[in-house]
Amino acid sequence: MKILRSSLLILLLGLTQAVISQAIAGEDNIETMAQIMLKLNHYPSDSEKETLRQISLSSTSSKYEKTMANAMINLEHSAKPEDKKKLSAIVKDDSAPEDVRTLAQIIHDVNHKPSAEDKKKLENLK
Repeated sequence: MKILRSSLLILLLGLTQAVISQAIAGEDNIETMAQIMLKLNHYPSDSEKETLRQISLSSTSSKYEKTMANAMINLEHSAKPEDKKKLSAIVKDDSAPEDVRTLAQIIHDVNHKPSAEDKKKLENLK
């Protein structure tokens, strides 16, 4: 019986740690993408695209983060129409965290670089 309790406790602690790690990784992804958007001038640099590619391929990235990272990789002055549809879906998804919806809207609306108002919002995502 003690072995069963110990095993369950270890399993529970492991699952809790995995959930917390995933949440922390997600926060880092949002901050990283916000930083890239703050510096954006027409499109991300090659090194920024590589960072975004890593986010899009990571098993710890959420579906929202993967969609936004791919949309940012594809940026050329503005988001591509197919990416805008996906970003709009994120913005309208009430189950998505507020910071995710804010970033998705900024990526959707970008025209060469974020507006002054959007830059303030990006600063708050750090």
